[in-house]
Amino acid sequence: MEKVRRKRAKYSPEQLESVAEKLRSMPAVEEKKKSTELSKQEAIKALSKDIRAMQKRGYTLEMIANVLKAENIVVSVPTLRNYLQLRRGRPAGTTTPRTRRNAPEDVSA
Repeated sequence: MEKVRRKRAKYSPEQLESVAEKLRSMPAVEEKKKSTELSKQEAIKALSKDIRAMQKRGYTLEMIANVLKAENIVVSVPTLRNYLQLRRGRPAGTTTPRTRRNAPEDVSA
């Protein structure tokens, strides 16, 4: 089997100068910005202060979920509760810590 030798490409100084000018004249590339659209969880996080304010005014999570649904943010009540708990920094599915009641001490000694 005979090796075929390829010719090495050669470039003239004029050709290189032309390419260099083109490279120098190209505009800077703008950095792509993160998509401005938010996920459902991110949307709830962004709205969490307003949702908490509604709860303080007497609205239930079911009522709030219905308002969100009317605005095309479809979220179930359990999911809404979960996202709000995540916003507070608690792991999902946990509640506030309960204190353990100690049994009364035996004072008959």
